[in-house]
Amino acid sequence: MTMCIAVVGFLGNSRTADGEDLPLFARLKRWMALPSIAVAFVTFFPVATRAQSPRDYLNTPVNAASVFLDYINSNSQTAAESDLPLPNNVAISRLGFVSFLWSFPLANRYAGVAVSAGYASVKVTASAGKINNAGFTDPSFTFHVNIFGAAALHKDQFAEAIPKTFSSFHFTVNAPLGSYDRNSPVNTGANRWAFNPLVNLSITPDKGVQWFDFYAGARFFTNNNEFQGSNQLSQNPLATIAAFYSHNIGKRMFVGFGVSYDNGGETYINNVSQHNAANGFRPGVTFSRARTIWKYRLTLRYELTGTTPRAVPTNSLVQIRLSGPLF
Repeated sequence: MTMCIAVVGFLGNSRTADGEDLPLFARLKRWMALPSIAVAFVTFFPVATRAQSPRDYLNTPVNAASVFLDYINSNSQTAAESDLPLPNNVAISRLGFVSFLWSFPLANRYAGVAVSAGYASVKVTASAGKINNAGFTDPSFTFHVNIFGAAALHKDQFAEAIPKTFSSFHFTVNAPLGSYDRNSPVNTGANRWAFNPLVNLSITPDKGVQWFDFYAGARFFTNNNEFQGSNQLSQNPLATIAAFYSHNIGKRMFVGFGVSYDNGGETYINNVSQHNAANGFRPGVTFSRARTIWKYRLTLRYELTGTTPRAVPTNSLVQIRLSGPLF
């Protein structure tokens, strides 16, 4: 599931010719007309669609339901990439997500379908003032299927299974059903469809003590024809690759680290390029412990922008996840 916050660029003069302050909305409307509007990106990665982390696709028993509860706190000035524009300012966002996964056998391989939804609040501080908003994010629907190496296992077989090298295909669709106001400078819904195919390869050389995870994916977007009124927001495809290493600590914990690289995703407003294509690295670290709360696994992730084009400021993300069987 992916969530994005859209904010128009804070540019231009905030006073009339007579020296009177313009209302914030009037300033936004005026600034939107500028051809040099600054648009950058911020990523709010939720549950395994965009920004990846070690062991994201740990298999679960088939014919079983799992739940994932995620809390994400993001402090951003601008970011290397994302789904919707954000200007050069500071945005503090808090997001909560819930995801449900049903796993099942498909040609004796592991497969699953998942649905995710969330709620977000965002506070943007810029030279023009402060803007706050809260609302529902766009829900996502994901189909998972194993390519090789992960046989379908039932609950009684799963506990004794030894992790083997496997690869899987994942396809996520984000539907434009989140909170969106075409006249609002801040939105938690994208008002457009997004499609994300992704392939993972997880190598476990010593029965799951060490993991090497590799991810390759891309996001494709339809147009938003109600961007800040009746403007059109369009975006090129955004490609992401990632690599992570993780190691067990005892029988219930693991730590991991790695890096993601993003390229592309340049946006256009009314067919005018915003010159904001992604081309940067995002290192991250992860800690995970199983059965921290009853049957649930606790996972902590921290990510920081490493390199970005045109000296874009950094941003950080902290994610807390509880995951386990639904019943």
